[in-house]
Amino acid sequence: MDQQDVRNLKVGDIMGSEWPTLELGQTVEDAIKLFAESGISGAPVVEDGRLVGIVTEGDLIFRDADIKAPGFLDILGGMIPLGSWEDYRHEAIKSAGVTVGEVMTENVTTIGADATLAEAATIMAEERIKLLPVTDDDRLQGVITRMDILTLHILNPRQ
Repeated sequence: MDQQDVRNLKVGDIMGSEWPTLELGQTVEDAIKLFAESGISGAPVVEDGRLVGIVTEGDLIFRDADIKAPGFLDILGGMIPLGSWEDYRHEAIKSAGVTVGEVMTENVTTIGADATLAEAATIMAEERIKLLPVTDDDRLQGVITRMDILTLHILNPRQ
C-alpha cells in the first residue's frame, strides 16, 4: 500500500470478506463458542446470504444481567407504571433467549464497500459499534472492525 491518507481508502479494500457468521437457529452456546474459537466479539446473522441481524458479546451478556422491572407509583389505590414495559419485555426475552434469532440485534447499521474509511470510522464512533457489516442490497459482503482501521494507521501513517 503506497503512502496515502488511509481515511480515503475504500471499505471494500480492507474489509474481512471471510468473517464468521451465524444463522438464526443456532444456539447462544454456538455463538459463544464461535467468538471464543475465532477471537471475535460479534458476528453477522445471515439467512440465505442476506444480513438479518448481528450478535455481539453485548447481546449475550444480557443472559447474565439483572433485569429490573419497571417500578410503580401508588396513587389513591391506582398503580401507575414507571418506565417502559416494552423495554422490560425486550430485555427479559433477550435474557432468556436460547437461539441466535432470539438474542440478535435486528436493526443493524451497515456500510457499502465503496464508502471511505473515514465514513466507516465516523459511523462506528457515532453508533459506538466495533463491528460494521459491509452489505450490497442487504447481502453480506464482509465486515470491517475498529481494529482494521486502527491497524492501517500504524502500518501506513500519514505523512
